[in-house]
Amino acid sequence: MAITATEWLITSDVALEAAFRVDLPEPSRGRWVLSYLPTERRLTREQALVGVALAEMILLDQPQSGEYFDLGVGRLYAAQLGLTLHEVMCLLALRADGNADRLPCPPNDTGDHDSAPTVAEGTTVFAV
Repeated sequence: MAITATEWLITSDVALEAAFRVDLPEPSRGRWVLSYLPTERRLTREQALVGVALAEMILLDQPQSGEYFDLGVGRLYAAQLGLTLHEVMCLLALRADGNADRLPCPPNDTGDHDSAPTVAEGTTVFAV
């Protein structure tokens, strides 16, 4: 887990989340925006670092990672952002790539369909 922090940008080599400093002529100039929070929410640099670290912690807690998630630290980090750990997890889940498990188009299929999504071969569909 490595977080890279510069004067303007904080990134993670694990999570696809980042924070950047706002330098517009406005009252919150010099404050930070975290990628998974609403853009009107401005943070200190320390909060931005905590937010990126928390995103990494949550991501690394996936079953395939083999890492252990410290629930107490996660709650403390979330509290520093003014959120609960559950709220942070929900915000990150909403940003997850919905196409990660999408099956590829069958051979000779361009994927251009104007109707309902194509069902993969061997899948049973039930109308409700």
